[in-house]
Amino acid sequence: MSMQAPRASQQTTSEATIRFRRDQLSSGVSRIGHLRAGGQLRVEYDPSRLINADNGKWDPVEVVCHARFRPEGQEHSASLKFPARISTLVQGMPRPGLFQTSIPEQSTLVELWFERRGTTGPEGWDSRFGRNYRFPVVDHGLPVPEQSVELRSGAIVNPNRIRVVQDAAAKTQTRTGATGFALRTDLRVSLRISQDDELTTAWADIHVFDATCELIHSDTIALCRADALTARNITHAWSASVYQGSGGGSGAGVWSRPDSHSVQYRLYCLVGEELFTDGVLHQFDVSPDAEIRPIPGSW
Repeated sequence: MSMQAPRASQQTTSEATIRFRRDQLSSGVSRIGHLRAGGQLRVEYDPSRLINADNGKWDPVEVVCHARFRPEGQEHSASLKFPARISTLVQGMPRPGLFQTSIPEQSTLVELWFERRGTTGPEGWDSRFGRNYRFPVVDHGLPVPEQSVELRSGAIVNPNRIRVVQDAAAKTQTRTGATGFALRTDLRVSLRISQDDELTTAWADIHVFDATCELIHSDTIALCRADALTARNITHAWSASVYQGSGGGSGAGVWSRPDSHSVQYRLYCLVGEELFTDGVLHQFDVSPDAEIRPIPGSW
């Protein structure tokens, strides 16, 4: 069930983990948990994002993680700690480097970027082309992205006219052909509209966000009339995919798309010439891609 302030998952820990991988079909950035002011931040970083390897051998190099906390601008930089030599591989893949720090109490945003440091200074950067990787920090609940679904102009807020009965979002893996797969994010919504007629229409405006709460997909979906109708209290419903993620195989090639982490929607119905909404910004977390389809031999 959704609520006016988007709800968090059942996780109670104040530690969040952000993973940066190279060998992943999506962008390689995923998040487990939410960043909390006063909590702990753990970063797991695949050194192959910055280190070139020839014949499976890794040159000795230092990888530094930089963190900046907004709005006060505190910074913390440290070399990544590896559980063994960088050259230690698991099925051909390097162990992640680890970085951990406390999040200051007043923080609202964390910026992360990475530096490959050689004997003469910086030799490479992983910084999203200078924009840095930015993650919102909240005291509780879910972070509300800057590009959240906006309320439509002229909509009348009246939860007595339109309300959600049940809703949920989840990420799944589906088969494509004999050996292929595709990740998708599904949304299920059922609702009740009072005092409508056969011409009443209902829909939802949807946004999908990545691990950094950046918008990666938007759409408007029509909610279909359910089979069983009761007079003056008609149920509409919709259940399908709202975002097609990464996938490939079975002769279809491989495609890479950003890793969805949250879904938002706002609900509307048009009764006559009047546009109604329940006024709620509904939001859900979904699992990172790697939890639905683990990467073979990865961490």
